[in-house]
Amino acid sequence: VSTQSTGSSGINAEYGGAIAVTFRQTNIIWVGFTAGTVVIRDIEFRGIFTDRDDFMSQFAIAFQAILRNFKRYLKLLTPYIIVIIGFAGFILYNKGIVVGDRSAHVAVLHFPQFLYFLLFLFFFSAPHMIQRLRYSHLTVLRYCFRPVHVALFFASALLAVACFRYEHPYLLSDNRHYTFYVWRRILNRTPATMYLLLPVCFYTFLNMVALLSTVHSKFFTLLYFLCCAAQTVPQGLLEFRYFILPYILYRLHVPQHSWVVLFLELCQYTLINLLTVKVFLNKTFEWPDVGELNPNPQRFMW
Repeated sequence: VSTQSTGSSGINAEYGGAIAVTFRQTNIIWVGFTAGTVVIRDIEFRGIFTDRDDFMSQFAIAFQAILRNFKRYLKLLTPYIIVIIGFAGFILYNKGIVVGDRSAHVAVLHFPQFLYFLLFLFFFSAPHMIQRLRYSHLTVLRYCFRPVHVALFFASALLAVACFRYEHPYLLSDNRHYTFYVWRRILNRTPATMYLLLPVCFYTFLNMVALLSTVHSKFFTLLYFLCCAAQTVPQGLLEFRYFILPYILYRLHVPQHSWVVLFLELCQYTLINLLTVKVFLNKTFEWPDVGELNPNPQRFMW
């Protein structure tokens, strides 16, 4: 997805965003993310901030700059606005965002989904997350010198796990999907398991902030995490497909790692794909309770 502020790139992003939304409705969030990055980069290019400005001062300055140049930014964002208006028309026509079984896709406040996303990201970027261990003391000094930040993360995470955990009926009943086993054997193995995994979530979040902040502004990093929350939190069903696009965008926007780390990451993905295909082709099972309704062998899948 293009995030440049040129006209042709905006049109390309319009086409790409429109196509993406037809595949998954929640991709409209990332159309908005792309539009936001266009504004952010244009403001940063103008050099209107000084080194003495804190984040809130920069926010106020940026907001005033947008108001002063409203027509310019409106023109700049026209390709994205067209996609968003078209999506709004779809919602009105469809009487909702869901296509299919509406009762199974009701929006909920499922705050632990964001924590599951952090664990997903930690696993699939394990080589460079493990490499970051040698820099963790510097990361902690830079981002955790105020204990209130650490306390706020863990208080929010504890509250999310304790009060907003949601078990979707599909997650509990469909044993063809890997998430069925991830939930039963890892995340919900014991009542305390998810609480014990919170330090891993915190470590992942900390390094995400550190890596994104090395090449992007605080506005970009904040916008990314807001879009991640908008993508994951309303989803009642734990499914890896909700995490794939935010993960890919994260990997595209962090600094390049060493070739050794990239090679290890390639080996990890190759092994996962080979095992997934092998299990899908060679390991089948039956659903005896459905009988003639579904006599075909069942297969494991994402």
